[in-house]
Amino acid sequence: MALTLTLAVDDLGRSEIFYRQFLDLPVERLYLDDNAPATSCAGLLIRQDGAHLLLRPAAALEARHPAAFSHLQRHQRGVGLALDFNRADLAPLRRSLQRQHWPLLYELSDDEHGFTELWFYDPDRYLLRFASFTCPGV
Repeated sequence: MALTLTLAVDDLGRSEIFYRQFLDLPVERLYLDDNAPATSCAGLLIRQDGAHLLLRPAAALEARHPAAFSHLQRHQRGVGLALDFNRADLAPLRRSLQRQHWPLLYELSDDEHGFTELWFYDPDRYLLRFASFTCPGV
């Protein structure tokens, strides 16, 4: 079974730069029509270990599902949601974020249990956690 998590974003171009260039994730552009011009990107897809993260423009989601979207607008986006990613080495990600002056919420390093985590928000305030495990079997 594959899991697709759809998130509303305010600026698809900004999200693409953030996820592709800052985080070095494999971002695919999605189009509703194969013959559509390059400016009509309907969303961004990130495939990660059997899960899919679909980033869609908030305006498009609101137009398609106005009642559900207005209910969701009562709260800050991403409340209670954390997107977890695993990486063998967090140093390149840390350097990329520092170069862009992107604020880290915090960095957690536990040598005894063999893991390191970086916590930060994406441009739409979704919480991201990147983890690196150095203990065998984790």
